[in-house]
Amino acid sequence: MRKVLTIMALFVIGLLSLSFVSALDNTQLDFKSVEVNGDEIAVAINPVTGLLEFEHLSVEEGQALDIKVGLTAFGRTGANDIEVDAKISGYDKVSNDEDISDSTELFDLAAGTTKYVTLHVTVPRGVEKNDYTLRLRVLDRNSPAWELEIPLAFEPSRHGFDIADVSFSPSLNVKAGRSLLANVLLENFGDKNQRDVKVTVAIPALGVSSTEYVDVVNNDDNIDYEDVPEMFLSIPANAEAGDYQVVVTAQYDRLRRTVTKIFTAQVVADERQAAAVASADALVVAVGPETQNVAAGQTATYAVALTNAGTTSKAYSVEVVTGSWGTARVTENLVVLEPGKNKVTYVEITPVADAVAGQHVASLVIKSGSDVLQTISLNANVVQKAVDSTNVTSLRNGLEIALIVLVVLLVIIGLIIGFSRLKKDDEEDKTYY
Repeated sequence: MRKVLTIMALFVIGLLSLSFVSALDNTQLDFKSVEVNGDEIAVAINPVTGLLEFEHLSVEEGQALDIKVGLTAFGRTGANDIEVDAKISGYDKVSNDEDISDSTELFDLAAGTTKYVTLHVTVPRGVEKNDYTLRLRVLDRNSPAWELEIPLAFEPSRHGFDIADVSFSPSLNVKAGRSLLANVLLENFGDKNQRDVKVTVAIPALGVSSTEYVDVVNNDDNIDYEDVPEMFLSIPANAEAGDYQVVVTAQYDRLRRTVTKIFTAQVVADERQAAAVASADALVVAVGPETQNVAAGQTATYAVALTNAGTTSKAYSVEVVTGSWGTARVTENLVVLEPGKNKVTYVEITPVADAVAGQHVASLVIKSGSDVLQTISLNANVVQKAVDSTNVTSLRNGLEIALIVLVVLLVIIGLIIGFSRLKKDDEEDKTYY
């Protein structure tokens, strides 16, 4: 009995190869095998017609099929410009999103070699329970096509469920500080009604999400849809401009199964927020005078006026760096200012006794925390000759005059800041609502 089965199997394969070779007699190709989702499709002989037939392949709606076809070239020349395609026939395609067909690129096959090609098709949803066929074709440039037909037996999906569509308003281009509205449409193409479906729309990188529950998504007919209540995502006002993933998930079958769709939203920075951030860190610095003459061993004093032109209280640290030509001291290293307030601190620079005459520079660095806000150069013109008392008095008078000018300047700056804020608040009240 075993010998009989072996002989019959060889006979079947021989007939299959013969039919393939005769169809593509110019290419000298031989059929090797066909696998769908890793399982080889069995070949049988119809006892009535005596023709070769493939067993019915059981598939579910929406199932992805990975089809692997093996081809062998024989003879002396092999085969050139070969193409293999696959298609589910008998179904009226209504959307370009339905991947019911696929084809390979052209390829050559040397004599005595075997090549396996893979194609991908998806069983459509909502199909009528009729007969459909998976058709595989092997073609070359000139020979008639060889066609292999695999009958499909459709089985309804027990828990067929998906996110049919997602729409965003106003669009996936949204300004920071605004809201993104998501409308989700669910699709039930399975046998079972789905209850208590959890739908979530999230932008993980921004830490925002919104969730809604749908009581039931029925499947009274072949396929059914259900709208999800609108969901809002509030984009943080300080969100940086850029692209962000929007992840839409639906959990069903007692939250044990999940389907996901991912979109990309482009966030545009809010100009008002950017201006507010810049305003919050605004600092106005005035130094008088920035250049002074000083004798070696004596001290030059620079008045440094700080004004907090921002919207929040700030602490500023004042540092001075000199070279080996002198030393420096700040009368008040840490200055804390409320919005709109100002204060004057003093920098004292003393050239060493043997300092070289001429121009020397010290760096005045003003920080807020670890952030450097401003760096200002303080110039000291070192002279060897001692300055007489008259010059000292003149210098002191000049410093006092400069300080008065600084105070007047600070008052003007404060008025400008105040009027600017009033004008800005008035404009915002008129523009935004």
